[in-house]
Parts: sequence; structure tokens; C-alpha cells
Amino acid sequence: MERSRASFDSLKMSKTSNLRDHSRLAENESIDELAQRVLFSDQLDEKLKPLPLNEERPGEPPKRIILSANLTPARSGTIQFASGSESRPKLPASAHLVTEENRGTLLHFFANHELLAAELMALALLRFPDAPHKFRVGLANTLREEQRHTRWYLARMKECGVTFGEFPLSPFFWDAVSSMESPIDYVSRLSLTFEQANLDYAKYYSGVLGEAGDSKSASILNRIYEDEISHVGYGLHWFRQWKEESESDWEALKSNLHFPLSPSRAKGNKTGFNVEGRRLAGFDDDYIHQLSLFERSNGRTPNVFLFNPEAENSVAVHPAPHHPDKRILSVIEDLEIVTAILARRDDVILMRRPPSLEHRATLTGLGIQLPEIEELDAEGLLAPGSLVRERRLNDLRPWGLTPEVAKNFAALKANTSNDSPAYDWNDSRRALFSKSEQVKALREWAGTSFVCSAAEELSEAIEQLIELGYREAIVKRPFSTAGGGMRRIDLLETSRGNAPVFNAKILHEGGLLLEPSHRRELDFSVQYQMKDGRLTQLGLIRQIIADSGQYRGSISVNKFCQGMTPEISKFLMQDAFLNYGDDAPFTLALAAWLKRLDYEGPVGVDAYLHRQADGELALRTFCEVNSRYTMGRVTHELRGKVAPGHAVKFELLKREAGVAYENAVSLNQRGRIESGTLFLNEIHAGTRFVIKITIAKLAADL
Repeated sequence: MERSRASFDSLKMSKTSNLRDHSRLAENESIDELAQRVLFSDQLDEKLKPLPLNEERPGEPPKRIILSANLTPARSGTIQFASGSESRPKLPASAHLVTEENRGTLLHFFANHELLAAELMALALLRFPDAPHKFRVGLANTLREEQRHTRWYLARMKECGVTFGEFPLSPFFWDAVSSMESPIDYVSRLSLTFEQANLDYAKYYSGVLGEAGDSKSASILNRIYEDEISHVGYGLHWFRQWKEESESDWEALKSNLHFPLSPSRAKGNKTGFNVEGRRLAGFDDDYIHQLSLFERSNGRTPNVFLFNPEAENSVAVHPAPHHPDKRILSVIEDLEIVTAILARRDDVILMRRPPSLEHRATLTGLGIQLPEIEELDAEGLLAPGSLVRERRLNDLRPWGLTPEVAKNFAALKANTSNDSPAYDWNDSRRALFSKSEQVKALREWAGTSFVCSAAEELSEAIEQLIELGYREAIVKRPFSTAGGGMRRIDLLETSRGNAPVFNAKILHEGGLLLEPSHRRELDFSVQYQMKDGRLTQLGLIRQIIADSGQYRGSISVNKFCQGMTPEISKFLMQDAFLNYGDDAPFTLALAAWLKRLDYEGPVGVDAYLHRQADGELALRTFCEVNSRYTMGRVTHELRGKVAPGHAVKFELLKREAGVAYENAVSLNQRGRIESGTLFLNEIHAGTRFVIKITIAKLAADL
């Protein structure tokens, strides 16, 4: 590689001349003497003094020094670590680096990082005296390069009018690395994490500063970038010597890093991912690909999401154990990636069948950033060695709470910062999933609906519907989802002896629900969040419901009534929507019922407009309350991941043989989708359902 040195001439900082100019200052020092000086000298000049190194001979045992577990590097005056209460300036944005002051501030951050790296290397030399001689020599020489980098930054900062220590100095690198327990722990934390991230930062800021007209700073960053390649390569060499031979570089690094560190720290933040630098350092393409797609929180404790759409079926058979059949398992595997839409980038989603690296890369390229993915075992459980078990977590967010989920999440609950009873199962919560119990609790808003716990009650309800002028009705099981568990009946024929049979299973579920079959004009859902006993509306979603009553999809638009007839728009605005405000009687009654059952979390209320016999519009305030996540909530969250103001259509389609499901989308300047179609789940030979997402400016174009 060719290196640009023009700007270094003025600062007299070439790699060779620096040591030569100072060689007369002192006699050669040993590796241990170098480490002690850097770690225990409290003066910056002394820490950074470039003295010649006397490489110890392998036959001479290094000195052993007793180090305190809480040791911190000696620093005095303005170079001491800042306290947690001291506010630090933010890293200057790239656009602001046109001024010397902001450049100096940026370099102040970098100088602190380089000094911390030198001090951590000194600590490693003293803590691991029995490490291989070649490792110690390489580490000592790397330390001396970190000293040199720090001096370069200090000199350039001074030209920018900034003095080191002028801003509070963060001890984060020290806190994250100094507890290292072995040489492989050291190279994992520093060489392959923080130094690897500098492959992105140094390359990126060298370009930014060059574009801003600061060739001196750009040249320094470029030289440091080239040195960093060799530093990372040095760490990778020894990492491969010490890791398990059967483990790949990627798997070994993941298993060697512990919270708050993870491979996500080995990447620059908002800098672009430097593939070339990693190849030059010696990483293979598989490792580079894995890291490019990996996401994990760098500080915020993550939420953990699980897709268990069979919640109603599980609750229906409780206390008997629930075992999803092959059909349900295939649905879970096809659709479980929807939790990635609910999660933030630094959350964790649990999956039975994670998408391939190729599919993850495809979604990332289309503007859909995936969170960290943790694979479940064949039983849908976390593996005993799962890293999620060891981490501090914020919240547990299954699609729906069930007895099985509460039991399986028990080990994780102890790690959460949320002590809500919402994760504990009790039998009273069975009512949350029962349509019959919902009708009983919210009778005033349920419309014409009959809860039948015996054949005689069903017969009486059928007669009442016939007297009201209805000819068709819907019979529902109390525990069902997505339009399943329902049957359309002819009331006259049923009254003549063709009524559903009340078997033991139906009786255990609480009977049947009978409702008139309405001529629907518009299906929609109201998305809420229940928190601290209060129900807050998040948005309104149009629903796509098949004639059979089964769910087919959802639509989220900027203005709900966009493209609707004046009659429907007026009815919605003047009559229907008033029922769903945060302080509306229905919302308050629903919140009170949920609170009695200790429920907190997502809530989706399904409702519809229909025509009465006289042709007038009417509202069914609710036909179902979903105390869990729903595809309507997924659609609502999707709006936040595409271009602002654009409409989203979410569809569940049965996969058709021979159809090519190809993504074709257009991204705006910020990398968000503004038009086109993408397929969220990975489609392979065993796929039964396809998730199709369409984005457009207007609902009419979906």
C-alpha cells in the first residue's frame, strides 16, 4: 500500500525519524519497563515518551507485578478520567468539520481512544507475563505505535486550538477491556473489537476531513488507518492460535465477548462498513459478511421478541400441555420474521428458522434493518448456552402471553429491568383470549352477540336472530385467531336440527358465540398500547378480510379516510372514531377490564362498518379484542420504517408454485422505501405463506 506522508513532514512525525530523534533521551527500556511507565506515570509527556525498546530474550522470565483488580491508569491534572456527572461534547457531525474548532474536538475524542489503547496494552503486558514471547514483543511494538498516534493527534489538536484534557475524558474503553482474564480475552476485546471498529472510523473520517479541506488531519487518519490494519491482523493471528480449532472466527468471537461488548462494537457507527480493510487485516469473507449483518445493542438493554401465534390454541387447552402441530409450526417458521418489524435495531428476536445471510443482506439492502437474531432449538426453546440468558434485558415481548411462554421466559425474567407481573401466568388471564369473556365484559359495545354455553341457549339465540330478520349468522369458538374457528350458518336450516354439537372440547372452551352475519362495508382495527393501567391509541389500520372471515392483510395510510366515499368518511369522522379516543367510554371500559386481569402490552381491537336493513351505515364497535400483537400492529410499525407519509399494504398470501417472488422497490435518499414491493420472509421449497409488502405514496396505488 502507498502511504501519503506530505502532512507529516511539517509535524515531524514520520515513523522512523520519531524514534531516531529521541533515541538519546534514555537507555533502552525493557517490555515491562515500557508497560509500567505507560500505566503508572501520571504525566502525559512521560506516558508518551518515545524510548528505544529492548526486546527481552525468550529465556529471561518477565517480572511479575501484583495488580489490583480495580486498577486504573495513573493520570493527573486535566488528563484524569471524568466523573459520570460531567457532560462531554458530542462527536461533531461531518458537516461541521469545516471549522478548526470542531476538528480539534473530533481529534480530542480520537486522542483519548489512542491513549486508552496504549494503557490497556501496558496492562495486558503486565497482567500476562507468561504469554508467548512473540506475542509480548508484538504487543509492545503495537503499544509504541499507539503512543505515536496519540502524539500526532495532540500536535494537530494544538494547531486547531484545542488542548488535551480541555474536554472531560471518558474511561469507557478502560472499563470495557481492563477486566480481561486471558490473552485471548484481551485480543477479543481490544484488537478484534475496538481496534477493528477503527478500520471504519479512521477510513471514514480521513475521507470526511479531506473533503472538508483539512489535508493534515486526513493524512494522520489515513496513516493511523494503515497501522490499524496491522494491529487488527496481529490480534487476529493470535486469536486464531488460541481459539478452539473447530470454531470459526465468527463463532469464536461471539462466544468470547461478554456484555456490554459484542461484535456490533467491532463496527463503526454511521460510518459505512469497510470490507477492504478487514480483508487486508486477514478476515475471511464469511466473517466479514456475518459481521456486516450483525446487530446488538451497544448500551441500551434490549427487548426480546418471540412469535407464538398459537397463543389462543395454547390457552384453549390449558391446563393440558399444548404442542403445535406441523401445520402451525410451518406457519410460525414462515411468518416469525414479522417480529423484526416490531423490534428496534438493537433488540433481540427469537426464531426457529433464522433467515439465511443472503436474505438478511437482501433486506438490509432494501432498507429493512434486522435486529439481533437468536436461534431457538427444535422445541422452540433457548439453547442452554444462549448469550441472551447471560445479558441484562429490558423487556420480554412474546406475540401473546401463554402458560408455556411464561414458563420458558422465567429464566430471562430475572435479567429484566421490568418487574411487571405481566410475565406471570395465572388462570384469570385466560379471559383475555376468550371472545365470550370479551362480550360479557364489554356487552354495551359488543352489538348483537350471544354467548351460548349449552345447546338450548344456542337454539334460543338462533330464534331471536330469526325474529330480528337475519337469515345468516356466524358461529365462533371463543378461542381462535385470524378468522379461524368460525362457521357461517343458515339460521332457518340450523333451526330445523343442524345446530353445532356441544362436545367436551367446546364445553371446556366455554361454549360458542353466535353473531348475525352483517353486510360489511369496511373492516378496520384500532391499535393501542396498555401501560401503567392506561390505554393509549397508536393508530387506525384498514383490514383486508376474506368472505370466509379470515384475515388476509392490513393497510396503513397517512390519512385513514383517504380514497373512501364521502358517506363512509363522514360516518367515520363524525360517529365511529369518537368511540376510540383515549378517554372515550369504550376505551376506558376496555382499559379497566385489562387492568383487572393485570395485562400490559399491545392491544388490537377489530371492528367494522356494516349496512343495516334500511341501508344505513352502522358501527360494530368491537368484534374482537386481541390482547397481544397483531398483524395490524406490524403494519402500523412498518409505516415508521418506510419513507415518511407513504402508505403500506401488508398481505399474507398462500405460496403459488412456479411464481417468482421478486423484490422491486425504490429507495429515497435516506435509504427508506418509497415505492414498490418486497417479500419479507425467505421463500424456499417448504414455504406455505408469503409476506408481501407494498409501499406507495397514495393508498389508491397499493
